[in-house]
Amino acid sequence: MKPVLPLLIFITLISPPVFQSAVLTAQDNAVETASEKPISEEPVSEKTFSAESLERNLEGPIDAEDIAAASGWATSSGIVDWLGPLAPVALSPFFGVTCLSGLALWGPTWMTDNAILGTSGPLKNEWLFFVFLGLTLLTSLPRLTKVSKPFAQAVDRLETYAVIVILLVIKLVMSMDNPGIGEEAVAVMSVKVMHFGVVSFTLDTLLSIAMVINILVINSVKFFFEFLVWLTPVPFLDAVFEVCNKSLCAALMAVYALSPTIATGINLVVLLVAALMLRWISRRVRFYRTMILDPVLAKLWTGFGKPRKPELIVFPQGDFGPFHAKSRLKLSRSDDQLVFCEANWWMPSKQHCVPSDPLPVVKEGWVMNSIELTGEDGNVMQLRFSRRYSRETLIALLEQLGLGHDQATEIVEQARGVEFA
Repeated sequence: MKPVLPLLIFITLISPPVFQSAVLTAQDNAVETASEKPISEEPVSEKTFSAESLERNLEGPIDAEDIAAASGWATSSGIVDWLGPLAPVALSPFFGVTCLSGLALWGPTWMTDNAILGTSGPLKNEWLFFVFLGLTLLTSLPRLTKVSKPFAQAVDRLETYAVIVILLVIKLVMSMDNPGIGEEAVAVMSVKVMHFGVVSFTLDTLLSIAMVINILVINSVKFFFEFLVWLTPVPFLDAVFEVCNKSLCAALMAVYALSPTIATGINLVVLLVAALMLRWISRRVRFYRTMILDPVLAKLWTGFGKPRKPELIVFPQGDFGPFHAKSRLKLSRSDDQLVFCEANWWMPSKQHCVPSDPLPVVKEGWVMNSIELTGEDGNVMQLRFSRRYSRETLIALLEQLGLGHDQATEIVEQARGVEFA
């Protein structure tokens, strides 16, 4: 269940309770409208999407009229207009906003008649277009070579957060004054659809949260593959990956311009695939980031290179006890055992204890260090840790973990090796 947790949260935000609350509002509006009509007029039979029809369709064949009603509600409320462009924006945040601004400025009338590309929206601004075009060039050109790509990788997450904030601000501005979506859609988006005690959320708030989750999940998966391309010793592969990424972003934006509904379907499929891979990928991204950034941060910030507690952050190469490969673990000592637990603060951590005899073997590497543990069955488990600490600091830390000074010195001076797997 953990790999699909972001997807489940996302689906919860647009689940049937949302439709039910929106339908109640739509039915109230329909009743008020019908009461204002003259008695002589014949009532118009209009199919509405309701909780009863949803339950009936789950038990038997799905009614085509209910599907049309649900699709019409999703379109009129602007949900597909906001979810459609999230996949290309997650792939290339600045370039995605540039494409949206270009569509709002120079797209035909039938293309800009939606919640995000409205004629009165902030995206219809030439200054905004050229600013994001400049930011696109500034962040894309360093990605073409392996020498300059680390700079672009370092600001990748900052770029993503900046675009998320910008989209939320645009959404807030357009929800305050956007005649394109109509008064009924605004009323639907303002309905409280979820309650947690005294706290309640409107559909508009839940949609904003879903947008943030959507962008972060897809962008995290894209970042991992981009990082793997950078590690590959092929010079031009980074430029090829960047061109393909921008081309895919432009193609998805073209689909969104033609049909926001189809673009939303593609976005949900991409989100599903990314959510299934997220847990596996996040462990490896954290591993590579730790191995590369820890030595750099220790040079820039001397306090970072000094351990606060007798603990060491390690990453097992394979499955280790209850932990998956590349899990971020905290190594400490308790009596005559070495204790491994998950290095996180947001949830209870698992523990795995191994005897300290025989002593682990610590090897220095040019990129990272390693610890070899020999189990009772004779199998050797390798755990990697970064070159965050200097040799003297590492020797002192090993002593605090229960090794004598002579033993620690002997272990640290083992043969060096380049191990980056």
